[in-house]
Amino acid sequence: MAIEKLTLVDVEGSLKKINKTLVKCCESGCFHINPPPNISGSNIEAKNLRDKGLYEKMIKSYRGAAENLGITLDENVPYDDVEYNVSIDFKSYLDRINSAYSELFDEKSRLSAELKDNSVVYMNLLQLSGFKGEFNELFSCEYVKIRFGRIPNGNIKKLSFYEEKGFFFFDFATEENYTWCLYLTAKEDVNEIDFLFKTLGFERTILPRDLSGNIDEASDTLLGKMKETYGKISEIDGKIAEIAKSEGEKFNKVYAKLVAIDRSYDLRANVLVFDNKFHFSGYVPKKEAKRFSELMTSSGGVTVTVREGEEDTKAPVKLKNNFIFRPFEMFVKMYGLPAADGIDPTPLVAITYMLMYGMMFGDVGQGLLIFLLGLVLTRFTKLGLAPIMTRIGLSSALFGVLYGSVFGREDIIPPFFHIPKIYQLLGYSEAPENIFQVSTVLLVAALAVGIILVIISMLVNIIIGIKSRNAEAIIFGPSGVLGLIFYVGLIAGLGLQMLAGIPIMQPYYVIPVIVLPLVLMFFKEPIVNAVKLIKTKDSENKKGKILAYFRSGEGKEKKSIGNFIIEGFIELFETCLTYLTNTMSYLRIGGFVLSHAGLMLVFDVVANMAGEGAGKIIILVIGNLFVTGFEGLLVGIQVLRLEFYELFSRFFKGGGKPFSPVTINKTN
Repeated sequence: MAIEKLTLVDVEGSLKKINKTLVKCCESGCFHINPPPNISGSNIEAKNLRDKGLYEKMIKSYRGAAENLGITLDENVPYDDVEYNVSIDFKSYLDRINSAYSELFDEKSRLSAELKDNSVVYMNLLQLSGFKGEFNELFSCEYVKIRFGRIPNGNIKKLSFYEEKGFFFFDFATEENYTWCLYLTAKEDVNEIDFLFKTLGFERTILPRDLSGNIDEASDTLLGKMKETYGKISEIDGKIAEIAKSEGEKFNKVYAKLVAIDRSYDLRANVLVFDNKFHFSGYVPKKEAKRFSELMTSSGGVTVTVREGEEDTKAPVKLKNNFIFRPFEMFVKMYGLPAADGIDPTPLVAITYMLMYGMMFGDVGQGLLIFLLGLVLTRFTKLGLAPIMTRIGLSSALFGVLYGSVFGREDIIPPFFHIPKIYQLLGYSEAPENIFQVSTVLLVAALAVGIILVIISMLVNIIIGIKSRNAEAIIFGPSGVLGLIFYVGLIAGLGLQMLAGIPIMQPYYVIPVIVLPLVLMFFKEPIVNAVKLIKTKDSENKKGKILAYFRSGEGKEKKSIGNFIIEGFIELFETCLTYLTNTMSYLRIGGFVLSHAGLMLVFDVVANMAGEGAGKIIILVIGNLFVTGFEGLLVGIQVLRLEFYELFSRFFKGGGKPFSPVTINKTN
């Protein structure tokens, strides 16, 4: 039941080291930062750092530069040799890179746009292969305008409605939906004719005016220009690649550190600055304190003060458990983290959960199915319940051996009640035929398990009280020393009287062991208040004050004797009722053992009704899968209920905050 010891540390240093220090805190993986103290209204001249987002714009610029240079960025590369720590360093480096390639990139952009435009023209020229004229003759016409392009096939017939208009139409090549063509019109009519063709869906192709010769000659000329342009682009790409090769590794490291600093900026809200120095504090595991201090001070300008030996009830909580118990931390965290001065109940939860689950769902075959499913889910998923399934599956299989149950059948492995010495010890002259004939034994055993677990939980509560030095909880609490004496005394007395026939429930036993603890618990409040007053140094009228405290209590509203008796009786009755209900709740352990056997018996009867063959096998398989899934889940929920309501309620002291080491968030 271990809560790892944490040590409070103070970190101070020169303000120019703040970025590097915070990043190192994240890299350490063991530092939980504290919020800064409230300095409003004080005489301390300090300020908080709240400049989140300083580097966000610069990170976008780095990404743009990397895209232009063809550098693949990786935020996880090591950057220990990068000395940049403030924004001006990162900006100067980026400006130097930009100046090295910006002219090249601008020229590449211009050439790429030119190549794209010429490519479109070239493709269109190929569609005009039916045109036999010379381009230089067409472009030299002063009073005639020519338009090249394509028109939807369905709209060509509509041109007959506009024969009186002043244009000539020529088509060259026909595709599935379009016809490539040109039309000529007089200069003074060009606006009207252009509008007409636009309404008919004509898509114009702008041809460069420097084209000469026929279609083939113009296409060859344009193709040559495109090859020349592509060659220039390739040459520029080579120069850019040289820059990327020479600077790529460093650029990536600088970028990774920039991202790390930016993502550590959330922590800056926890930093106080005064006299050009920063200060923040937090917690590290005691075993990591030395390593953390060395890491922080390695670059100089930073000091770390480790406050060893200081007990802090407000410290965060880090649970520490071995491989077997660790998955059950999930259940503890569902209920709430224990306080820093409390006890980690994970080992107790792990042991009792596996024990009760195995008792309630004992079957070799079905337990191994749960175990195998847990292994698969653990291997391929991050489901927190998966490793728990492997453990409870094995527990179920072990108890299945005890019960002699393999997929519901009790004729493969001999159950415990078939062993002569055991069934004779239980009072049977011959071996019971099935588990239902030992139902009384199972229920009594379940009750005994419950009693033991209640006693253990009360002992744990007493240990927690001793650890936190809470004498009231140790002595007078329902799960304190008086409650333990009453509960154990009552159970032992009834057991000896009813089972062993020993007449122990006599006044000499009942009064000191059963009655006196209840009386002391009834008068808890006045006794505690009286003790507090006796401890005070002021002895004036102490006797009278004690009597007054006996009825009221310091700082509390006075109670009448009637109210005191009624409230005390109700609380005492509730305590006794809780003892009874907590104990009786464990009867469900035996009940689920019998319900599991009964459910499997039902499927066995139905399978036998189907006769021998595939039908019987199918029914048995379906039955086992159903019981494994449905009852396995139901038992898990019931055991968790016993943990939370019957065990945790007696000793658990929550309110702890989780130990959360600061990290650099890798998500964008």
